[in-house]
Amino acid sequence: MTPADFPALREVKLFRTMGPNDRAAVDSLLKARALRAGGTLFIAGEPGDSMLIVARGKMAILSSVAGEEQVIAEIAAGEFVGEMACIDPAPRSATVRAVDDVVLFELTRADLVRLRRVSPGAAAALTGEIIQEVTRRLRAVDEKIERAMSGGLLSSGQMPVATAAQVVSAMGKPAAKTASAKSPPVPQDEPSLWQRFVTKVRGGG
Repeated sequence: MTPADFPALREVKLFRTMGPNDRAAVDSLLKARALRAGGTLFIAGEPGDSMLIVARGKMAILSSVAGEEQVIAEIAAGEFVGEMACIDPAPRSATVRAVDDVVLFELTRADLVRLRRVSPGAAAALTGEIIQEVTRRLRAVDEKIERAMSGGLLSSGQMPVATAAQVVSAMGKPAAKTASAKSPPVPQDEPSLWQRFVTKVRGGG
């Protein structure tokens, strides 16, 4: 199996600014993977150093809520997951499982380093698209926070908000110490906003 065998890969937005030569350089590094329905691609908390592009089938992104896994998003052919691991390796922020039989193509952090040597233009385009995707997710989360604050959801308890320290901690970075910063307990009966934030920013990975 090669990327050329799957028309959906031509529409992946990570590649939209690349010319034919740059795209060919990326395709030469992609590794095909197949997963049966119900199979797990990766588990929340395990190390990650690669992104996966769905060529066929559908994947579910899951998060633990009150000790139970719940589907928080799905990705289909032409979409991708775990892209932040290529530029910022860290534990996976969510579990990803195949909804049906899937074919994926993997690009590792080492592949991206190699791409910078053989095709700097392709590497720059790919990294730029990843950053734009992360920015888009940040804006989407910010809009949800704004709607929650203006719509009264916070006072009703329907959408708990985390402190900056909780968000930073959830992303695996040390939070700055302050004299008065005390994080309130995060409710466990539904996905908290900081859990959604981390999952969206890291793309499930």
